[in-house]
Amino acid sequence: MSGQRMSIRRRILFLLLGVGVLSFLALGYVSLRSMYGIQRNAVERGEEMGASVAAYVEDYATTKTTRQLMMLADKKAKQVETEMGAALENAQSLAENIEHILENPGLYAPRYISSPLGKKIAKGEAYFVFSPKAAGERISPEISREIELIANISDELEVLSEIYDGYEVSCYVGSERGYLIEADAVSAEEAYQRIFTEEFLFEFDPRERPWYIAAKEAGKPILTDVYVGNDGHVEITCAAPFYKDDKFSGAVGIDLHLDALSRLLSDRTLGKKNISFGLNENGVVLFSTEQEGVLAVLAGQNDLRKAPEESLAREAARMVAGEMDIAPVTMDGEEYYIAFAPMPKIGWSYGMMIRKEDALQGAWGARSAILEQSAGFADAMHSFFRDNLLQIAVLLMVILFLMYRASEKATAHFVEPILALTEGVRNIAKGNLDTKLDVRTGDELENLAGAVNTMTDELKTYMENIAKAAAEKKRIATELNLARGIQEGMLPGIFPKFADNPHYDLYATMEAAKEVGGDFFDFYMMDEDRLAITVADVSGKGIPAAMFMVISKTVLKNTALSTGSGEDFGLAMVRTNLQLCEDNEEMMFVTIFFGVLNLRTGEFAYVNGGHNPPLVGRARGGAADWQYVRDENKTHMVGVIEDAAYEEKRLTLAPGDMLYLYTDGVTEAMDAVKHLYTEERLQQTLNRVGTPDVPVKDVLAAIRADIDAHAGGAEQSDDITMLGIRFLG
Repeated sequence: MSGQRMSIRRRILFLLLGVGVLSFLALGYVSLRSMYGIQRNAVERGEEMGASVAAYVEDYATTKTTRQLMMLADKKAKQVETEMGAALENAQSLAENIEHILENPGLYAPRYISSPLGKKIAKGEAYFVFSPKAAGERISPEISREIELIANISDELEVLSEIYDGYEVSCYVGSERGYLIEADAVSAEEAYQRIFTEEFLFEFDPRERPWYIAAKEAGKPILTDVYVGNDGHVEITCAAPFYKDDKFSGAVGIDLHLDALSRLLSDRTLGKKNISFGLNENGVVLFSTEQEGVLAVLAGQNDLRKAPEESLAREAARMVAGEMDIAPVTMDGEEYYIAFAPMPKIGWSYGMMIRKEDALQGAWGARSAILEQSAGFADAMHSFFRDNLLQIAVLLMVILFLMYRASEKATAHFVEPILALTEGVRNIAKGNLDTKLDVRTGDELENLAGAVNTMTDELKTYMENIAKAAAEKKRIATELNLARGIQEGMLPGIFPKFADNPHYDLYATMEAAKEVGGDFFDFYMMDEDRLAITVADVSGKGIPAAMFMVISKTVLKNTALSTGSGEDFGLAMVRTNLQLCEDNEEMMFVTIFFGVLNLRTGEFAYVNGGHNPPLVGRARGGAADWQYVRDENKTHMVGVIEDAAYEEKRLTLAPGDMLYLYTDGVTEAMDAVKHLYTEERLQQTLNRVGTPDVPVKDVLAAIRADIDAHAGGAEQSDDITMLGIRFLG
């Protein structure tokens, strides 16, 4: 009979054609997905590379520009300091030379110089002014001889005015007798317009000028504050006193116009909007390339540290403090980089500013070009993928048509027995286990039908057994859920009784590793001033641990509440240990940390029964310093050794200090490769999140989140219990 019918082996050969079609489709699908993945990955990598290169170019340009700005600021600061130092030295040299002239008059012949009232004064020519106001309407012979003697300093004044020509300076000598000898580095026309005014020629008295008074009071070479000179310009003076017979006789001065100093120090190396300015020790702008705004020179009246732009005021304070740095600031709604360097010898600081837009203009252009190239590459990849997809789709349709025609005839020869077998199996799958398959092909299909009939009978018996097992499992699950609910109900709730307490902030959590666990926490009032807290960990897991937990919690609380106000809590732990040791045939034990906080004084009395050391966070302003509270002597677990001794310890909490208690489920939490969370990481996390301004509940939540991050999805291996309390005073 088997020789007259086709064997299943040959039928499978035909079925392979169908499998081949499916395989081809699957292969085509995988190939297309792979091509799409390659195209997408290439585009993404191209975009990432473009963005990365663009960011690098921008960072490089920013770094280069800011570094150059810092170098320029330091160079200019040294230049200003050198110029001011040289001016001070020149003023001191003039004063010393005048003292030599006064002390040795016989060495010098009389020198006659002109007055602007008598002749036209040339640029850089020395002259003297003795106004009627200062002279009292006449010049005595004695003063005339002194002027002719001091006039021997004229050559030096004229040389200095030529040296400082670019600064539009005036070099002069003022006497206690009221006259002035001066040389100006300005043209005659400018001098008669700006300097030789009626007020200057007829009322000027050097003894009343700020530079003269400052030098006289200081008794040494000085840099004056910014002031408005008699020519109407904002200026600063390098002044030095001179003496005769140890008696003050006058002062010399070298004026520096700050607007001229600003022009000489201006720099356009890094852009058109560069700003240069200087500050003195009072935060006042001494010179600036800006003519208006907060950086303009306003005759020494404005402290830049009080500028309305907070970032600019902050960096001005750093400049006054003598720091050297570069930082971003905002001024008039625009972003700038500011570089500043100190001038310690004269107590000033030099600053340079450049707009961020100018600094990054070149980088932004390069970034745009790179991103444009990256976008072009992405378009090319998309086009390539579309062309290949179209070609594959055409080829796939042709092959599918040919395979369909070939397999259509082959499947017609053996599809009916398979359909009958399929229909019977479908009925069985619907739950009709009394269905019997009747396939008589004389080949493997007939054997398969017989095997299905046998399987149906066995499945019917198996399902009956499964139903019984499911009912039993449901009963056990119900009992475990009930036990978990009972256990959670025994733990105290923080709200509402312990919420919004003015003396402390308290929160606690317990998460069991199984349906029920052995960890527990407790807190309750001993009296109106004392709050008791407990965190404990029972050995083992599951129902036995939960039962021993209930016993331990009850015994400890009853023993603690029966302890007198002056009695040592170490004795309470001893009594608890004795009760738990009685009839403890299973040799279970518990580690306990028990403490009582005095809400009036902040004193915390505690006993450690073999438990993990807690941590205390001491408030330090807006931060906290977290340290472990470790006992010098090893402590015993509770419920093991009947004659174990327990010692009460004490510490004092200040307002804002916080205690953190926990079980070993915290520090021994493991990731997928069994790495522990560790005490060190717990301490680091508390130092980061346990600041005085964070509520205790949020601190515990942050620690739990860090534990989860460490575990990385690994199954919880132990109960995790935490309790935190912050003393508020």
